[in-house]
This record gives sequence, C-alpha cells and structure tokens, in this order.
Amino acid sequence: MVKNETQMKRLLILGLLLVACRGGGTSAIQKMGREHDVDGLLLAWDESESPAERIAVIDGLAQSPDDERGRTLVEAAVVDQPAPEVRVAAVRALPRYEGEKVIATLIGALGDPWPAVRSTARAGLESKSQAAHAALLEAATQSSHHIVRATALQILSGAARGIAEIRPWVGRALAEQAKKDDAPNVRLAAVEGLGLLEVQSARGILLELSKTDADSGVRIAAERSLQKLGDRPADDTAVVAVLPLRDGSDGRDPELLRLGRELSEYLAARLAGAKVCQVVDREKLETALAELKKVGRSVYDGDAPNAPELGRFKIANQLVYGSVSRQGPVYTLIVNRMEVATLQLVPGASATVTGYRADLDQLKVELAERLLAGFR
Repeated sequence: MVKNETQMKRLLILGLLLVACRGGGTSAIQKMGREHDVDGLLLAWDESESPAERIAVIDGLAQSPDDERGRTLVEAAVVDQPAPEVRVAAVRALPRYEGEKVIATLIGALGDPWPAVRSTARAGLESKSQAAHAALLEAATQSSHHIVRATALQILSGAARGIAEIRPWVGRALAEQAKKDDAPNVRLAAVEGLGLLEVQSARGILLELSKTDADSGVRIAAERSLQKLGDRPADDTAVVAVLPLRDGSDGRDPELLRLGRELSEYLAARLAGAKVCQVVDREKLETALAELKKVGRSVYDGDAPNAPELGRFKIANQLVYGSVSRQGPVYTLIVNRMEVATLQLVPGASATVTGYRADLDQLKVELAERLLAGFR
C-alpha cells in the first residue's frame, strides 16, 4: 500500500512538473518548499533535470533545515552537480544546516573551480563564525589545495580581529604558513593577515620575506604589513653586543685576528650610527670578555658564541658574531645575529661575503649593509 502511494505521488509530481511553465516546474517545487514537503521535494529532485528546477528543490529543502535527508542531498549537490549554478545554490543553502559535515563541505567548496561557488562558500563559513574556526585552522595548515589554505587564512584573520581569544593561535598559524608554504598566494594571505592583526612577534619573519621571498607580491605585502606594525616599541629594542669575529686560523694568522677585531668595531659603529638597535658600549663588552677569560671560558664555543656564559652578564639580549677566514687569496667574512634568551638565530640576519684582499674595504661595507638590512 505504501509503495503504491509513493508511486502515485511520484506520478503526481511528474505531472505537475510537466504541466508547469515551460521554463521548468519551479512553481510547484516552490510550493512544496513553503509547505515543508520534503518527501515531495526529494521526489522532484529525482524527476527534475533542469538546473532551475534543481535550484528550486535545494531552496525548498533549505526551508526545512532540521530534516537530515535534505541536508544530505544538499551536501552531495555541492560536490557532484556539474552545473555551477546548482553548486552555488547548494553552497548558499548549506549554512542553514548544522553539523561538522556541513562545515567540511563548505571548506571543500573553497577550492571549487567556479569563482562564484568559492565566494559563496567563504560567505557561508564567515556566517558560521566560531563553529568553523577549528576546522578552518586545520584546512589552513593541512589542506592539499592552495586556494583552500589561502582562503581559510583570510577568514581566520578577519575573525581574529573581533575575537581576542583566537588571535594568538591564528597569529601562530599565519606566521607558520608565511614561513613554510610553497604557494605564493598562501604566503600572501598569511603576510597580509599578520599585518591586519598587527602581530608584533612576526616582525622578523615579515622583514625576511620583504627582502627574500621569491614572489614580488609577497615581498610588497610583507613590507606593507611591516608598516602596519609601526615603530619597534621602546621596550622591544634590541640591545646588541658585537663580539670580535672569530679568527678562522685559530690564532695562526695575526692578520685575520686583527681583521676580526677591526671588523667587529666597524659593524658596531655602523649599527650605532644607523640607530636600528642599542649597541653595548665597547668598554662594558671588554669587561665581560675579560671576566670570561678569568674563569677559563672562551668567547666562542666552536663556531657559535658562548651565549649562556655571556648571558650571565645581562649586557645584551642579542649577540652579533661571526668569523674571518682565508683560503689562498680568497677571504670569507661571515656574520650572524642570535637571541641570547633562546640561542636561536634571528631570521634573515645572517650574511656572508667573499673576495680578495684588495676588496676587503668593500667587503666590510657590504657585510655591514646586509647586517643592517636584518634590523627594522
């Protein structure tokens, strides 16, 4: 009996679709939507073929958002409908429903080849607000589709402007993708987000990208984001101790020893003159180095400075160090900058120059310029 009733209803719907206006049976389908006739709408979906009718079915189902059958059909339509206008309608309807699958389907639609589908999916996710944030964070860092990653970062950046509690982890995600993502559009979205949220801790990353990123658009965006961060706060100013550069001959070449000391003094003077940081007074530094020598500690531990020992004197929060070496007629000058607290190199602050003895004056200038470029 039930089977006969279903067949009769199917025939009735088919008849309504056939006798409706020539543009499709949308009037009958719209009536079903207003009456919350989900059974009829599902049958109409099976019988309809035109995009206009299928859009009407989707719109009708969205008027009964508590019906799981309708949600399942709309989710499937986002993925498998060949007509882009039908996919747009399905994506537009999805935010009426609840559930993790809805969020996941909307995120997947961010990578649709049709721009209108992508923009509609973005609007839907923005309307979902906090319900979508965790899934968006996962998509921003793990999706295989670069457009999905980029758009997820953009949505999260916009949300974090108004929601203070998510700002820290959004900032971390933006910084991570700015550093490592291989897609320029994702790095661009990350860099713009860091500027939008004024993430001060990303200053070093932005500075590095503004000078080294392979994509010109990312470099320009990084520079603009740096401008949004404003001047470095006074309490965030780097206090730098410029150590004597290590003699690559381990004391066997007096010329290299002299050159290392001359170069460290020159670098300190250039940094102080450019006012990009506070440079530790030479006398204070020499006192600390003398104390190290008294207790049998060297300035360098291998190629790196003895930062833990120097840190005890609390004279600087950063160290500039490096080496001067020679192989045959070729000189190599290396300089690095390290955070004393973390023992980590400052991003983008390392520089190496090579040349002949006659070029040493020019090499010193070039090395100093590269060192200065690492400051903001």
